[in-house]
Amino acid sequence: MTAGSACGWAAVVLGVVCLVLQFDSISCNFPMFGTVNQSVTFPIASSVPFTEILWTKNRDKVVEWEAGSPVRVFPPFIRRVHLDTTSGSLTIFNLTYSDEADYKLDSLSSGDTLFTLKVIDPLPSPTLNCTLAAEDITVNCRIPESYSFTQLLNYSWNCFPALCKNGSNMSEVVIKRNNDLSQEIRCTVNSPLSKQTSLLVLATCVPAAPVDQYFKMIKCIVTKLFK
Repeated sequence: MTAGSACGWAAVVLGVVCLVLQFDSISCNFPMFGTVNQSVTFPIASSVPFTEILWTKNRDKVVEWEAGSPVRVFPPFIRRVHLDTTSGSLTIFNLTYSDEADYKLDSLSSGDTLFTLKVIDPLPSPTLNCTLAAEDITVNCRIPESYSFTQLLNYSWNCFPALCKNGSNMSEVVIKRNNDLSQEIRCTVNSPLSKQTSLLVLATCVPAAPVDQYFKMIKCIVTKLFK
């Protein structure tokens, strides 16, 4: 198996930053990814019961709650969020690009926690294409150019190491034409949230001889036999 480099999307994901403040409270910044039209949950782990919760988006209120009172939701998140008053976690539904922002939990119970949300498109299936040379077959694994988040992707290949050699980048492999081309290879593309796999039978990369050429060969042989 030929695996992709870990320098793909993992390299662009920022590390979690936590700062210890006075009174032993902790402020953390967590990078998060969400997919358009799907949901994302900002998880909170606190051993202390909440008595009040305030979530903000770039300092604008998202939800607010105090013990004994109902949860108050602010536009544009009405009917699009759920607040777990026990854990403090916030879930946003039907994500849009405009939801990208810094989301902050303000609470005396757990300290401040910050999430930086990036909203990306659903990952499409890759397409495998062949390019022929004198001795080699180059197989490319491609995501449609319309996908805007290629910098977050990581590629890996499933094939015998003796068969596949890495190309100029991780989205392609090179195969010798004299290998067993009856085998299939698979390309898997990973994003921070999902993965897609496509396969290719290598024999389809080499054009078959035209049918009429076989008929000509047979005709020639028959003619010689009955002369």
